[in-house]
Amino acid sequence: MRVFIDTNLWVYRLDRREPAKSEQIRRWLAAVIRDHEVVISTQVLIELRAVASRKLQPPLSDPQISELLEAMIGFEVVCSDDTLVLDAHQLAGREQLSWFDALIAEAAIRSRCSILFSEDFSHGRRIAGLMVINPFLEPAGGD
Repeated sequence: MRVFIDTNLWVYRLDRREPAKSEQIRRWLAAVIRDHEVVISTQVLIELRAVASRKLQPPLSDPQISELLEAMIGFEVVCSDDTLVLDAHQLAGREQLSWFDALIAEAAIRSRCSILFSEDFSHGRRIAGLMVINPFLEPAGGD
C-alpha cells in the first residue's frame, strides 16, 4: 500500500526532548517502511530541514542534516510544481484545510496514496479518497 508520512512524524523521530514518543515513532516508522511504499514531498524535506537546523534541541549539524536528507530522498518524493500548488489551493477551499495541510494532502492524493499519516489532520477524515490516520491513535503500521 502507498502511504504518505507528514513532516511532524519524522520530526518526532529526531526530537530528543520526548524520548518515549521518539522511540514509539521509531518503532512505528520501521513497521510502516517495512510493510508499505512510503511517499513524501519536497515540502516534507524543506520543513524537516528547517526543524532539524533550528528547532531541535540541540539542532543537527550540517553533516547530520545532509545524511538525513540523503536518507529521506530514498523514498518516493512528490515534487511541488505549479499544478500541485493550484490544485492544493482548490483543495484548501473545498475541504477547509490550512494552506500547508492542503499542499501535503494534494501531494498524497496526486501520488495515489491510500493513507496520509499525520497528527495535523482529523483522525479518520477522508479527503478525496485519502484516509487520514494519526499513528498515535492507530495500531503499528496503520493496519
